[in-house]
Amino acid sequence: MNYKDFVMSLKTIKHVYLLTGVESYYIDRGVEDILSRLFKKNEDRSEGLVKIDCDKKADVNEIIAAIETAPFFAEKNVVLVKNITLFKTKAATSEEQSKSSKRKDPTTERLINILSDMLDTNYVIFTTNEPADKRKSLYKTVNKVGIILEAEALRPWQIDNWLNYTLKSLKKNMDTEARKYFIEIISMMPEISLNYLDNELKKTALYVTGTIITKKDLQTIMAEPPEVSSFALIDAVTERNLQKAMYLLTVQINEHKEAPLIALLVRQVRLMIRAKYYMEQGIKGKSLANPLSLNPYIAQKTGEAATKFSDKTLEEVFLMLADADYFFKSGKFGAEMLERIIIKLIKS
Repeated sequence: MNYKDFVMSLKTIKHVYLLTGVESYYIDRGVEDILSRLFKKNEDRSEGLVKIDCDKKADVNEIIAAIETAPFFAEKNVVLVKNITLFKTKAATSEEQSKSSKRKDPTTERLINILSDMLDTNYVIFTTNEPADKRKSLYKTVNKVGIILEAEALRPWQIDNWLNYTLKSLKKNMDTEARKYFIEIISMMPEISLNYLDNELKKTALYVTGTIITKKDLQTIMAEPPEVSSFALIDAVTERNLQKAMYLLTVQINEHKEAPLIALLVRQVRLMIRAKYYMEQGIKGKSLANPLSLNPYIAQKTGEAATKFSDKTLEEVFLMLADADYFFKSGKFGAEMLERIIIKLIKS
């Protein structure tokens, strides 16, 4: 289940949890959500919580021993098993798979039996950033007796619900320009880091005395990721502002951000090529959000930007960027390559 459903499920606490997926933000929050319901006081948590990190070579027998131990100095025995690999898919040859299907690992079977019949006082939370294999008996057991959170990476077009939820918890809101600016930042990120965004919003909320966060507040307080200045550069290109674009390009080069800039330019040019294709099919404005997998506002803006360039220009620039990427990785890159690309876009 997703994080929203997971929070709703905590109205009834289970004895077994598995939190799996690439988004560590949701896993960390999920762990805290569970622990805050199991322990009302910090001293109870310190006495009743056992942490096992499988990155430090904890074995299954150690995990089993911790899970089945009855509490002595606390009302509950809660075991947090981090980075567990037992749910991970293991590559195997057809011969190995045939052999493993005929025999069962006795240690894993013992763990399954314990999870199926937990003591009333005992709880276990498994976490892993690796994809879980749903075919495994262990996974099926947890799914039957407990709760599984699937912490998938958030996509740019899904950010509105997360943003609204976070702002509500901070007792803040954003005006229209601030929200647009925030979404623009996110749209340029190759991967959304919810931990980064959460920290920056909390920091901004502490700075803002009223309830409304403005664009100026965000620009003043938020730590600027490289994507922001890159976004400003792309904006300058679509505005055909050569002086501003060359200045921003110089800033990127002086800060040695050529690699992320090339990647972002490739992404933006590819999006504009795709936008032009869909607009020729009659899909325009915010309707581009679905085929482009973008936030509706960003999709509309991408479509508007695409109309300012010919198909030939975008295709030629895309090939120039491919060359720039190759030369950068081979150590033969020169800043003049990016300068020619920017000039080509603005002057064509």
